[in-house]
Amino acid sequence: MFRIQNITVKYNAKEVIDNLNLEINEGRIFGVLGSNGAGKTTLFESIFQNTKYNGQILLQNQPISKRDISYLESENYFYPYLSVSDILSLFINENEDEKMKKLTNFFNIPTDAIVEKLSLGTKKKLAILCNILIDRPVYLFDEPFNGLDFDSVEKFYFIIDELKKRNKIVLISSHIMETLTHCCDYIGHLQNGKFIKIYLSEEYHLIRTHLTEDIQKDWVSYTNI
Repeated sequence: MFRIQNITVKYNAKEVIDNLNLEINEGRIFGVLGSNGAGKTTLFESIFQNTKYNGQILLQNQPISKRDISYLESENYFYPYLSVSDILSLFINENEDEKMKKLTNFFNIPTDAIVEKLSLGTKKKLAILCNILIDRPVYLFDEPFNGLDFDSVEKFYFIIDELKKRNKIVLISSHIMETLTHCCDYIGHLQNGKFIKIYLSEEYHLIRTHLTEDIQKDWVSYTNI
């Protein structure tokens, strides 16, 4: 069980995460849906212990640590003059060359290429591959779909499903609703540092309705000025 209890994060006296609570069981995929500035990255940075917070974040009733987590950040950095194979060698054992070959072929990543020469989408695929090679009980994917083409998005769904089968706890953030409804067991709508609603899979059809209603209210208010 992964549990967040009453965490609050403040920047310059502004509450970015506001008394947030969450529970996720093993083998579950939780989506964090929110617009830009909703607090998605701050939430993930708090879980990964990169950001100070008040409250508790627990795994199996113990304080979580970085060693429990594989974290794909929204912006990824690689040393530009290393080759793909050099980078991947940092994440696998010597006897796992065949595993690396299969995964790079699956994602169409050229192992002999220099990172500096890779496209934005291929760099994102490489980052995803590095993260799934790290065996951890908790996986954080912050905006993993950014930069991926439609083929790579579909392949990433297979990766997520495999992590679920391995009984991992996975949190995925996105500002695009459809990417989350396709692969998540439930989705939390994060707004102003709070989950204003957590949707079960059978309620996904309501997400767009609720978002549209909120936008309609804002639009009416705007046009009446």
